[in-house]
Amino acid sequence: MLAYFNAARSAVQERIKEILESGASRWDRAAPGLGTDAARRLAAFALRGKLIRGVLVRLGYELASGRTAEGSALEAVERAGAAMELFQSGLLVHDDIMDRDRTRRGVPTLHVEYERALEEAGYGDPVHYGEALGICAGDLAYFAGFKALASLPVAPDAARKAAEIAADELCLVGAAQMLDVANGAARPGSRNAFAPGPVEPDEEGILRLYRYKTGRYTFSLPLALGAAIAGADDATRLALEAAGEELGLLFQLKDDELGVYADEAELGKPLGSDLREDKKTLFR
Repeated sequence: MLAYFNAARSAVQERIKEILESGASRWDRAAPGLGTDAARRLAAFALRGKLIRGVLVRLGYELASGRTAEGSALEAVERAGAAMELFQSGLLVHDDIMDRDRTRRGVPTLHVEYERALEEAGYGDPVHYGEALGICAGDLAYFAGFKALASLPVAPDAARKAAEIAADELCLVGAAQMLDVANGAARPGSRNAFAPGPVEPDEEGILRLYRYKTGRYTFSLPLALGAAIAGADDATRLALEAAGEELGLLFQLKDDELGVYADEAELGKPLGSDLREDKKTLFR
């Protein structure tokens, strides 16, 4: 299994580089220097990750089709895997800004990189503009990911289905992230500004947040993308999504535990950032 993962991971890494290198020259037309710089920073950011989601696309294809991905199918799952990792990068870049985290994977977060570059070059208000540039870079990651899905070497219906599945799931992630932010802003005595009921989420509400902010996106979505590329029927795809959802909940529970109790050097970011931002978890 480790050999399978490592081979698939290496292939996804190469596709990420390819996609971002291709985008860099086009982005430079609009923003000379900034486009290439953003592509370089995004590639470094994405390649430091575990690339679990990218590998799961290939696994989803092979589970749904019952065959090994080869030829154009292999290229398709690799490119879709790279798209998943670009989506992940965009979400993490934005999440770091929202959580005011300054390290990720043991190095400065992307917006802090921009902040320091601006500061060294003598720009004004580098903290604010570093965050603004980080937001823009996260947007580029999303758009590059969707371009990769739109250009998959598969039947047009399969590519369209993959893009539709990704867009729908990422909208759910965005909505859940809004809820997470609102939960963090609530204080004793706050009234719910957006829906009837109490501000503080109960256990069911926290698990729902886990499901849609991280769980489904981490496992259900890449497995579903692989199934869509395979041309699987809805029943097969939905069965993979359901299995992925349960794995995703376990993943988020473990992630929250590590965020409180892990060794900071091993975790790669400061402990307790969720507690500092008053995030509502089952460990608080």
